[in-house]
Amino acid sequence: MSYISYNSYKMKNRILFTGILCLSLAVLHGQERWTITGRVLEDVSGETMPSVNVLLYASDSTLIAHAATDGDGIFSLATDRSGDCYISVSFIGYSLQTFDLNLTEKRRNMIHPDIVLRSSDIALAEVEVVARRRQTVYKLDRKVIEASGYISASGGTAIDILEQTPSVRVDANGELTFRGSSGFKVYIDGKPATVDGSAALEQIPAGQIENIEIISTPSAKNEADGIAGIIQVNTKKQTADGWSGMINAMTSSVASRNIDFMTSYRRGDIRWQTSGEASRRSLVSDFDQLKHITAADTLTTTHAAGERKSYVDLYALRSGLDWQTGRNTWSAALESRYRIRNRGGYLHYDDTYRSNTTGQETAASYNGHDYVRLNDLTLRGDVGLEHRFSDDGHRLNASFLAFYEHDAMEFFYTDLFNIDGTQAQGHRAWEDEYRLTAQGNLDYVRPLGDKTGKFEAGYYFFTYTEDGDYTIDFYNPANGAFERHDEMYNRFVFRRDIHALYAMLSATHARFSYQAGLRGELIHRKLENNREWARHTWNKFDLFPSAHITWTFDDNNRLNLGYSRRITQPQLFYMEPYIVYVDFYTAQCGNPQIRPEYTNSLELTYNRTIGEHSASTTLFHRRRTDKIERVRVPYHTGVTLDSMANVGNDYATGAEITGAIHAATWWNIDLSGSLFHYMIRNEYKTGDDEKSLNWQLAFNHNFDIAKNTRMRLESYFVGPSVSTQGRTDEFFYFNLSARQQMLDRRLSATLNVRDILSTARYVDTKRGASLDSRTLIYPRSPLITLSLSYTFNNFRSQKKDAAVTHDLFEGTNR
Repeated sequence: MSYISYNSYKMKNRILFTGILCLSLAVLHGQERWTITGRVLEDVSGETMPSVNVLLYASDSTLIAHAATDGDGIFSLATDRSGDCYISVSFIGYSLQTFDLNLTEKRRNMIHPDIVLRSSDIALAEVEVVARRRQTVYKLDRKVIEASGYISASGGTAIDILEQTPSVRVDANGELTFRGSSGFKVYIDGKPATVDGSAALEQIPAGQIENIEIISTPSAKNEADGIAGIIQVNTKKQTADGWSGMINAMTSSVASRNIDFMTSYRRGDIRWQTSGEASRRSLVSDFDQLKHITAADTLTTTHAAGERKSYVDLYALRSGLDWQTGRNTWSAALESRYRIRNRGGYLHYDDTYRSNTTGQETAASYNGHDYVRLNDLTLRGDVGLEHRFSDDGHRLNASFLAFYEHDAMEFFYTDLFNIDGTQAQGHRAWEDEYRLTAQGNLDYVRPLGDKTGKFEAGYYFFTYTEDGDYTIDFYNPANGAFERHDEMYNRFVFRRDIHALYAMLSATHARFSYQAGLRGELIHRKLENNREWARHTWNKFDLFPSAHITWTFDDNNRLNLGYSRRITQPQLFYMEPYIVYVDFYTAQCGNPQIRPEYTNSLELTYNRTIGEHSASTTLFHRRRTDKIERVRVPYHTGVTLDSMANVGNDYATGAEITGAIHAATWWNIDLSGSLFHYMIRNEYKTGDDEKSLNWQLAFNHNFDIAKNTRMRLESYFVGPSVSTQGRTDEFFYFNLSARQQMLDRRLSATLNVRDILSTARYVDTKRGASLDSRTLIYPRSPLITLSLSYTFNNFRSQKKDAAVTHDLFEGTNR
């Protein structure tokens, strides 16, 4: 029996069981009731669809019952009214489906045939009909970004897909923030990523991504860490028996290159999948910075200019196996990654020194070279088990993962030369460490009542250990050699343990659905250090509630309200109590006493579909306490020191809007934008609070030029933003992409030209006591990328349309 027919057989048995259960409940209540059960599928993938609205109407269009499909796409309706009626099935971004029914005495328990929903966006190319998915679909507690809508992400990473999302910004150092915060967790296929934040997203090839879910108000089921929420990346899966695969390759005008592959074999209840990547992703920018620093009664003015480069080399291999035995589904996976991150530059420095006492001025010029290299080898293993007590969703899930990061070395290299080429100053520093992480989950789900509700509870544990040391050498001009400074040696061991319990209740009543939960976490943190002032132990128990409500007005209108409380745990590099130099004039140091951030987030989202067009509006408010931010202070003559601090509280209140316009059979328009007021109640420095009106706008056009030819023109406008010590100016740029499909759409070639008018500019200003700096970064543009993608056997040809990244710059933390 094939996988599809076998699962259809199992699903029909489950639907039959559900119908019998509902009928039994009706008999127990002593009422004459009719039940209708069924399943909803998505047309392109054939996968089940959760959170779909299913409404039962009487013949006079009076609403008499309502349900939403569960995680397996199954719905159940119950009514005490007989006679002619019809059901309406709808989901934002998909065409409405209606079905006539007749409830009679002989048909009290009806099992409806599978219902297939089709995307409501249809593009015609000659005589062929090609379905185009909505780029963004909204569900109860998340929004789903379809990777197939972004051809300009071809050859890129998950960051390239996310960048077009409202309120998402990527700074000049490639760090992604959402509504002003970089505190988010990354999951891949339901499992936590090996590294955090932007570093995780830049390791996921765009060609392997099916969709990305942004969960900005996560439920209590999810771990509480990450105040901006959770980014869940879902990779492509094989749905049919046999072999399938894909291979992607990319090269660019700044020497980026990538090759990645995914291959899968499926036979009945067994699926094996292997993927790998070998890549180098590069950025090149022109850098210009002016600093005014007062230290030791001397005003130093430094002008630095030159070229900055960065690249990340990644070599990865992952293999996983899933299999089913009776009511149990087992999974196991192994992964190995070797990553090298490099950044550096060649800069020319012109310095002026003015004594505040005598007024005397002197000047000097230097040439500098700085280089930072970070490399690590990661070995990871995952195992999981799902046990189904029955076919109505009653189940228990258990999972465990562990990974070991070996040979994690950070090397810092700075040299300063006189104009005649002789060396004036320099540093060499090494941080050598190992890291061990383990995490386990136990999740229980039990349906309630007539399957319109469910109870969930679970346990979670997490442990992380990092052990390392730090040494630094300084150049001695007197003897022309580098000398070890033992007084700056640092030895550290860091440990974090978390134990958590959660419970959740959810249900649907007619047009109304809700989900409420509470999570309790016991957190232990300990830093051992050879410096007594840096040692500390931190223990705390916290509660994290969540709530989500949905009201369905009709088939085309839905309102969602969500709330959650979250935390951002400071990472070890926030706390490392030693000095490192990223260039000769910029030093960094951690803060061992940094406290976690806490946030309360509230969102209200309205979705509306009008024929082939759609729109969504989200109103949000977020309050964050003990905001963690990098601050800059004078260190010594001409040199600044960057460190982490709890700078106060911040607030973000505003709106996000997305829309899709089907202008013609060959022309589709995507619109997205955000506007929010951002304020920092600044406890770090005296003076007024920092405020800004942040905005972002994307206006993109998709053109179907011919049967297998598509073009996309993107326009991005990014507004200003404030920080504790300054602001980042607005900028704009344009991208152009073209894709040609060949060999029955199995081979795709995509040409991307980013920042075609060379208008992208990163301008950052920082001001504080005895400090004033202004940094300008100009990316090398236009940036040209060529990518190829080939799929074989049962893998669907994916239409990777456009995403952007404002990640055009290199050199921010200077």
